[in-house]
Amino acid sequence: MRSIVVSFMSAAIFLWSLPSFADSFSDGMRMHLQKKYFKSSQLFHSLAQRGNVRAQFMLGTIYEQGLGRPPDLNAAVYWFEKAANGNNPSAQFNLGIFYQFGKGVPKDASKAAQWLQRAANNGHGKAQNNLSTFFYAGVGVKQDIVEAWKWLSLAADHLEGKGREMVVKNRLALEEEMSSDQIIDAKKRTAIWRAANKN
Repeated sequence: MRSIVVSFMSAAIFLWSLPSFADSFSDGMRMHLQKKYFKSSQLFHSLAQRGNVRAQFMLGTIYEQGLGRPPDLNAAVYWFEKAANGNNPSAQFNLGIFYQFGKGVPKDASKAAQWLQRAANNGHGKAQNNLSTFFYAGVGVKQDIVEAWKWLSLAADHLEGKGREMVVKNRLALEEEMSSDQIIDAKKRTAIWRAANKN
């Protein structure tokens, strides 16, 4: 009988603790938006250590921007890498930018392109736009104007407002440098990507 009571009490304690874990990220975001950065970073740190990818991303942001603590780009890279490996597109994009400009890591166009590619394949519009530039200029990847057009088209699907207007304008300018066969190929590649990445 005693073992049944202990098992019941353990189960009750576990179930009682679940909502607080689930609400912890929301609580951290609430504190973050209220500019209580030190408190939010403590909460995010606890969650991040337990593998919460969103908390890892937020912690990377806090360290990058120095919110509630001195900026620490090494710590930002550490947490962005954790989140990026957990498939967080924003963390993947940030790492691409870090490697592109040598922010907290050695400048490396190839690694920048790899991280931007991962974010772009996850539907991150800004990463798709940046990746198009890499393919257009042949930075970190083999130069490929068709692939550049594809990523601009996909970025137009995911961006809004002025960002989308800029992407569409750049795509039209790119078309002036392309043959009709290249444009057909670019549209085909874009359609294949869209079909493979339907949600």
